[in-house]
Amino acid sequence: MTVSTVEAASAAKELRRWVAWLGGSLLAASFFTALALAGVSEWMILPAILAGPGVGGVALVWLAISSDTNALAHVAAEPVAEEAAVAA
Repeated sequence: MTVSTVEAASAAKELRRWVAWLGGSLLAASFFTALALAGVSEWMILPAILAGPGVGGVALVWLAISSDTNALAHVAAEPVAEEAAVAA
């Protein structure tokens, strides 16, 4: 089975969306945790908790609900039906 350009572009867009949201919350949590461990303030752990499990958890649920993986199968099925109609 081959992957069309439309499917590849859609999959790449979906991957970028997941990496941006989950990677951003991971980097923010890591940054604030590093500040807390470096001795800046023990209160720096609060933004780490809010950014990591807080924003990351909400983003994970939102990304899973709004994922466009079902539309990819629909896009792949349309050209095959058109080719069958042309061949007939």
